[in-house]
Amino acid sequence: MKYILTFIMLLFVSTANANTPDWVLGKGHHAFPNDKYLVGVGVSEKSPILASESARAELIKTIRVKVNSVVTDYNSREKSVSKSSIVSETDFLLEGSQVKDGWYDSRHNVFYSFVVIERKYILETLKVMIEHIQASIELSLRQGDTFFNNNEIIRALVYYYNGFKESTKLLPYIQTYNSVIMVKDKQEYKDEYNLLFKEKIQNIVDNISLEKQQHNINDLDLSVKATFKGRGIDNFPIKFSSQYNYYVERISCNKGGSCNVNVTPKIFLKYRQFDKILIIAKVDLHTLEKHFNYSLKKNLFGRLELLKVSFKIKKQKHVAKQNVVKEVVKENKQIRELTPWEECCANDIGPIRRSGTARNYGHINFGIRFGNRGNINIHRGW
Repeated sequence: MKYILTFIMLLFVSTANANTPDWVLGKGHHAFPNDKYLVGVGVSEKSPILASESARAELIKTIRVKVNSVVTDYNSREKSVSKSSIVSETDFLLEGSQVKDGWYDSRHNVFYSFVVIERKYILETLKVMIEHIQASIELSLRQGDTFFNNNEIIRALVYYYNGFKESTKLLPYIQTYNSVIMVKDKQEYKDEYNLLFKEKIQNIVDNISLEKQQHNINDLDLSVKATFKGRGIDNFPIKFSSQYNYYVERISCNKGGSCNVNVTPKIFLKYRQFDKILIIAKVDLHTLEKHFNYSLKKNLFGRLELLKVSFKIKKQKHVAKQNVVKEVVKENKQIRELTPWEECCANDIGPIRRSGTARNYGHINFGIRFGNRGNINIHRGW
């Protein structure tokens, strides 16, 4: 009985497959050999049009294209959604595809579609795209090398980084070309530019330094030098800032790579409780990134975040205090000449002493009446 049931099942399957095309069963199509064509087989329970879209989606998968959006599963047997949005950098390859065969499975109410595209067409199209991108990359390389040799470091970085980003676009086209090609003696494209640009960028970034110029602890003039292998970097952006960013100054270095700022005495108004103020000079990455066409990748430019030098500024006992008082008076719109007393006692300025009373040396009168007789006046100087 067991053998009879097995025989009946095999007979049923062979009968069902008798009219089924070979390409539906995954055996290929005799009219479209694999060495000349790429093929895609699609299926849908709704219409032959959806089956053809499904076939094109399968076709694009077979040539290893970098698809940007998710291609919806067309397997309607599993009740998945029968629609697709194929948005790819190489969608243009599908323009040469054609529906060459189809079949309707009446037993299961399923439509099948057979789509093909010539390998030769794909290779010719990809070749044009690859050569176009390569020409753009080689131009960026030449321009970057020219600026580098002229010690224009920032402009060299810009063109090297342009080439690096363009070379990442080249990779999916090269992968597609190499997967489609079938001739053994045909030379394959290789992606060597990405690594080349990465090495050039790292060679620059790893050799950039910030050096503190001569500085006196009592001096408000600060200076740093940005260098590449000892040579000054023109127009290199530096940010000077204090703790809590009470003081921020962004400047670009001169042709010799020197960046100079003068910290105004006004900063001491916000740091009155400190005898010394710490100023940090570091690479202004926000300004630097404006030179580039792409956002900077941290794995390439992250080292620049670590470059910094620090300055400690000390309050000068006479000059700093005098300047503080002048700034306070200006802020209260009471511009006048300072008295010797104010210069002497400027270190203890408070909100009360900024009032009009402070100008009269702060006399206070207390009136105490005893009975019906006179007042006793007590004069106390602040």
